[in-house]
Amino acid sequence: MTVVELPPPSPALIVHEAAYWIRRIADRAATGVATNPYWSVGWKRGVINAIGGDEGDLAALLTPELAVQLADWLDECASKNARTGEPIPALALAFTKAPEPAP
Repeated sequence: MTVVELPPPSPALIVHEAAYWIRRIADRAATGVATNPYWSVGWKRGVINAIGGDEGDLAALLTPELAVQLADWLDECASKNARTGEPIPALALAFTKAPEPAP
């Protein structure tokens, strides 16, 4: 059997994968908000109450809806790069360095 060495994935593919994970987690969070009575206090108050302090304030800024918009932007950046060679913004690439969440 001949071993075939594949090239590393393109930056565009890695950014698309980051968008996938963000969208997947945002969808799960939105489902939790819609089905768990704890979230009747709202996203911001619920996150701040659960985490507390400045950390909670920061985490509360990223609502599931905003996370989906972020994923859409990442997909757009990656698609432009793949289609036209437009450079991927540094911020988009930064999301590829985050640890992969649990499935």
